[in-house]
Amino acid sequence: MKNPIISLITFILVINTCLSSTASGQKEFGFKMPKKTKRIEIPFEQHNNLVVIPVTINGFLTLKFILDTGVENAIITEKLYADILNLNYLRQITIDGPGLVDSVEAFVANQVTFGLPGGVIGKNMNVLVLKEDYLMLSENIGENVSGIIGYDIFSRFVVEINYDTNILVLHDPKSYKKGRRKVELPLEIKGSKPFMQATIKQGDETAALDIMVDTGASHAALIDYNHLTGISLPEKTIETRLGRGIAGDIPGYLGRIDQVTINDFDFSEMLVSAPFEGAYNKVIKRGARIGTFGGELLNRFNVTFDYQKSKVYLVQGQRYNDAFEYDMSGMSLNTVGSNLDTLVVVDVQKDGPAYRADIREGDVIYMINGRTLKYNSLSDMYELLQRRDGKKIKIKLYRDGEKKKIEFQLKKII
Repeated sequence: MKNPIISLITFILVINTCLSSTASGQKEFGFKMPKKTKRIEIPFEQHNNLVVIPVTINGFLTLKFILDTGVENAIITEKLYADILNLNYLRQITIDGPGLVDSVEAFVANQVTFGLPGGVIGKNMNVLVLKEDYLMLSENIGENVSGIIGYDIFSRFVVEINYDTNILVLHDPKSYKKGRRKVELPLEIKGSKPFMQATIKQGDETAALDIMVDTGASHAALIDYNHLTGISLPEKTIETRLGRGIAGDIPGYLGRIDQVTINDFDFSEMLVSAPFEGAYNKVIKRGARIGTFGGELLNRFNVTFDYQKSKVYLVQGQRYNDAFEYDMSGMSLNTVGSNLDTLVVVDVQKDGPAYRADIREGDVIYMINGRTLKYNSLSDMYELLQRRDGKKIKIKLYRDGEKKKIEFQLKKII
């Protein structure tokens, strides 16, 4: 787990007004490859276990979008860009989501053209534009990310995500062949969301899960134990902020599952996020009643989604045997500034290493163990803070205009 604050950052949307297609009378609707093209490779960025791709809107403006199996309609999170593009708003709607309030406002725009590298074009598309930047994706991820896209792509192509090489491959479903090394698993598409079967074991208790596969969540697993029978929350947990939804921070527990089994793939001591009972006013994503597997698990594979055949294909990746680790500093960071080049402490866990070293919320950090954001990403900084129990951390920061140097040792808390 890279950034604990964004563990659920795209775990956001239950749209109570469907974005019905306004292009039923149009000749072309949705994404298409260029003629006679069978596959297209698209390099992507990986931040906090999330897949980030370039999307060009109306042939004019290219923005970074999270590729998210958990969302049905494309979303622009910063209205400024939609205004620059002069998008045509059909209506304003209300979105329900987890957090501190019940709902937020958004606009529905239609007849939008999306472009992906390699000449992939989506015509006459609908897009949801958030009235305000509730998610603060850029600040939480440390990169200028301004949108989310999912089903529009997964429903049209066989989508191969190579987490080892950071290459996304879109295949023509009619010509795709899975290859011998890929392990085939059934994938049920409920509405627009993909679900797989898995088994979890905690002590002597075992439960079978029908769980959503969510490339748009950075955690390994989230399980709502309030809706799960036959198995208990891990005995050892910590209370923490699991992430951020459209309506605010999401409280819950963090623990470890003894064993997770997906077909013949077994994982031990996997981190699991568990929301407090009543923490969600609505389900996290429509249909995901039990929970999801996210990027911290998925990036241990190279994953191929084939919605047309209701299959997912898995190949062990380079990270397959990596341990699941959590932040060991006890502090949460965001990036700020026009270039997202400044680290700010947004939360300090009581009695954690950072707390005991007198790091405070609002401190501006400009160096961690000699590293700055000039040459490192926010993900790099978080990796540094979850490396090894007992590792010495040297912080240089500003507080009230004064420079300070602070040292502490990392401590494994879960």
